[in-house]
Amino acid sequence: MTKACAVICEYNPFHFGHKRQLERLRERYGTVVCLLGGDLTQRGEVAVADVYARARAAVACGADLVLELPAPWCCASARDFASGGVSLAKGVGVDVLAFSAESDADGLRAAARARECAEARAQAMIRADGTLSYPAALEQALGRATRQKPNDILAIEYLRAAARVGLPCDVLKREPGYASSTDLRKRGVPSGSIPAEAEAALRQDPSFPRATADAGKLALAALRNRPEPGKYGVPDELFARLVACAAVENDFDGLVKRCTNKVYTASRVRRAAWAVLFGFAPNAPGRDVPFGLLLAANAEGRAFLRRTAKKRTVPVVSRPAALRRAEAFRTDARVRDVLRLCYGGAASYARRPFLPGV
Repeated sequence: MTKACAVICEYNPFHFGHKRQLERLRERYGTVVCLLGGDLTQRGEVAVADVYARARAAVACGADLVLELPAPWCCASARDFASGGVSLAKGVGVDVLAFSAESDADGLRAAARARECAEARAQAMIRADGTLSYPAALEQALGRATRQKPNDILAIEYLRAAARVGLPCDVLKREPGYASSTDLRKRGVPSGSIPAEAEAALRQDPSFPRATADAGKLALAALRNRPEPGKYGVPDELFARLVACAAVENDFDGLVKRCTNKVYTASRVRRAAWAVLFGFAPNAPGRDVPFGLLLAANAEGRAFLRRTAKKRTVPVVSRPAALRRAEAFRTDARVRDVLRLCYGGAASYARRPFLPGV
């Protein structure tokens, strides 16, 4: 029987390591479903290309089906990012969640169990001591060092979220030797540095590679426009810092550096700035993603959708216009349409999925 695995991803940009991961998963499973973060990333950056272009790149390099993980889940803490991705994976009917990590699977599973137990203690410590960051509080609650590489941090959150919904996990050891997405972004994604199929797809976005600093000007403008505190899920102290620093900083990177401290990481600062610009709700996005927006699917991906039609608990929607009444999609559309001011592209409700062979 054909099995399907899901990969929660950003492909920012898609590189040779990603292609190798998809090859390994195709050897183990019959269908690979990618749950792709939208136009903002988990670290609070603007993705290097439009989400539809990145979806085309994924299908060109081995994915069968690509669905969007919308805002604000795609631009959230590691915990909320993982919870949203896992809920979507479970809801669309995959059999396994697969991901790569630096550490071995047994060590990560042990760390996930320990973190589950320490979570409440860490949150209580943060409330009692306003100078503690979440990583520092968690380290104290666990009684040992907890600093991990980004892939391991997300892996632990994937394991925690998957355990809550009973979704099996396949942990792949990350293969060394591939240039990371971070390194590629720093170098401007030079031609030939990523798979040719991916590059051809990404360059269909005329703004590729997009720079976060361009949209950051809009965030500076929003912060200078006397936003009302308490509306965006941003702690009062961080909100005040953002507003004060935006008054004297003229570029987004400068704002982020000025606001980053022991309590607030650069990623947290960037996400807070976007929350003000895009009007994210004050509460966390929650665990349950209410729909999967179809971005791209080959013949096998479309066959998977037919096979799982009766057991899916999350609807898969191909026409954005059908989501006009969904609050989560209105938020996602607002993000995309504001970013169009900087990067161009089609309106959210006019987009169509990439369906090769149809």
